[in-house]
Amino acid sequence: MSGLLDGSQYFPQSVVSGDPKPDSVILWTRIDDGSGTDTAVILQVASDEAFSNLVVEQEFTALAGSDYCLKIRVNELNPAQHYYYRFVYQNADLSYISRTGRTKTAPALDSDTNVKFAYVSCQDYIGKYYNNFLSVLENDDLDFVVHLGDYIYETTGDALFQSSSAERSIEFNDIEGALRIGVDDNVTMAAKSLDNYRQLYKTYRSDELLQRMHERFPMIAIWDDHEFSDDSWGDRATYLDGADEEQQTQRKKNSETAYFEFMPIDHQQPHTEGELPAGTLAIDDSYLYPNTRIYRDFHFGQHLHLVMTDFRTNRPDHILPEDAFPGTVELDQATLNGFLLGSGMPQAQVDGVVGQMSPYINIDDAMYAPYKTAFLEIFSGLYAQELLARIEMETTTAAFLQGKERAIAAVQGNLTTSYLNQVLSGAKATLPADHVIHQLPVLPEVGVEQGLAFYTMGKTSLFNYLGSRYFVIKDTYDLYAGYKEYVANLQNSSVQSGFDTAQTSWIAQTFATSTSSWKLLGSSVSFSPLIFDLSDNRVSSGLVPLDFVLGSSLLPTALKQRFYLETDQWDGMPQYKANFIENVLSQYGVITLGGDVHSSYITEHKASDVTGLKSFNFTTSSISSGTFASFLETGMTNILSQLGDVPEEIKQLPLFFDALVKTATKRDDVEDNLIFSRMAEHGIAIVANQ
Repeated sequence: MSGLLDGSQYFPQSVVSGDPKPDSVILWTRIDDGSGTDTAVILQVASDEAFSNLVVEQEFTALAGSDYCLKIRVNELNPAQHYYYRFVYQNADLSYISRTGRTKTAPALDSDTNVKFAYVSCQDYIGKYYNNFLSVLENDDLDFVVHLGDYIYETTGDALFQSSSAERSIEFNDIEGALRIGVDDNVTMAAKSLDNYRQLYKTYRSDELLQRMHERFPMIAIWDDHEFSDDSWGDRATYLDGADEEQQTQRKKNSETAYFEFMPIDHQQPHTEGELPAGTLAIDDSYLYPNTRIYRDFHFGQHLHLVMTDFRTNRPDHILPEDAFPGTVELDQATLNGFLLGSGMPQAQVDGVVGQMSPYINIDDAMYAPYKTAFLEIFSGLYAQELLARIEMETTTAAFLQGKERAIAAVQGNLTTSYLNQVLSGAKATLPADHVIHQLPVLPEVGVEQGLAFYTMGKTSLFNYLGSRYFVIKDTYDLYAGYKEYVANLQNSSVQSGFDTAQTSWIAQTFATSTSSWKLLGSSVSFSPLIFDLSDNRVSSGLVPLDFVLGSSLLPTALKQRFYLETDQWDGMPQYKANFIENVLSQYGVITLGGDVHSSYITEHKASDVTGLKSFNFTTSSISSGTFASFLETGMTNILSQLGDVPEEIKQLPLFFDALVKTATKRDDVEDNLIFSRMAEHGIAIVANQ
């Protein structure tokens, strides 16, 4: 074929390769000639960059129904070899070529070969740039790149973490098909339709550095949440924090369809054990939610066995509901006593734990009837205000009717007086002096039973991710999560299985039978513990300013706790995580690679009681998305603002975030040892076995 012309304009997202096996690889491009019809494209694969030794030259059709994406499985290749590929578009008598891509097959299973690769995560496009990919491109000897998720972000201007710029912004073409989140001036647009998700991939893939990275290295990818929806589980979103139902099955399928169209993942292979033929990869409902399966494994010679996982598709809901009523007592004193004694805890220790719970009364007792009436009125109004601030409602009356329904459901049974007295005090400060509520004295907080309420775990708002998915009090959360898991296990179920039974069994079996020198597991979220220990029992950090602040009266009593910074990741599943580390990761000496959290960590896990081996976690930071430290600082500011005037010394805590998370794992009851932390830096990670 002669007279080839530069056809970059017809291949606006350039070329991509992925899922390298010893004898196969996935090749991708997208053709855009403006015809609006199915388009013929020729794939050329050669063993040399000059394309003088072609091993594939075949015509394929990019379908309009697939947004002209062309994803091809190429078989019968040689192991551990670089191949060069390009696509040719013929228009009239002229032939236009895409840029040339370089890929590399995996070494043969019995090969004694060193392997080098990079792993990355979280590449927000809105107002941000991909300069970190320069570090990948500087390492031209990489065998492949692993992407652990958040390849795209489904929102186009979320004020919590995105700031659009003139050069890096997106406005959906299919605005009617987009999801509108928020009300009035506080509206964020998120992808919902298939066209919305496709537009995100096309825009992200237009970035020059991202294109250059894909052109040089094959990619092994999994998704996290933003490929569908932030902090998602299954087909459910969490934008509204429980203020409204967010099950969005078709949206989930749309997100997966676009992912499979644009990403170089062999989405068919995980569904079968057999060999698949060469050719284009079709997408149908058998590959989409709830049938989705993307977890799969890769061998690179004798030394590296890489297992890629899926944390989102079949994971359960977050253990603490975002709309949990803070005052609700989930474990009364009798239930709490029984559970603790049943777990083997001595009575003296049980008494100590119960003594740190929240006092409660039964609001339905006749003696508290005036309080129940007052709280129904108060919370009807509070719920209505929150609903109006979060979701678009037809009328204010509708909000108050729903608020009343919410209040009736919440203000019943055992409720903690610590929370109710706080609300009562706030109501008295805003209501006229002659209002009947001023006649109500504070509810008893001593001399009553103690139980575990949502308030005891840090939940202080009616609808919020704080106290639910972020900034959760660790000790009470661990207790509640253990109880919930115990109850679920009685029904042969689980509330903590980030990997469902099928995936967990597959992972365990895969590592149990692996003979590779290095066993690696790619997880979209981190296995490193992320805890702030602000309690009186903390271990000294050795930093005088930090120890002074934490040990002084400057720190509000409400903050003198241990906090999980994020329970959307593995910390939110404490018993499952501990069992998985003990019985799979440490037992087989597995190294886990993590992403999602926009910060970098190295963690040493407890040695296996069976084999004596250990597991380690290496979490990489974000390519471009805002750092975890910046999010934590915002969250801490929000919490502190609820506590009144805050001393300047407390406002300096963000300077010590890295020290706080490392020190938190020095307590005897934390089995993980976090030995490295960088919470305020972007980055990538490179792995090599020498």
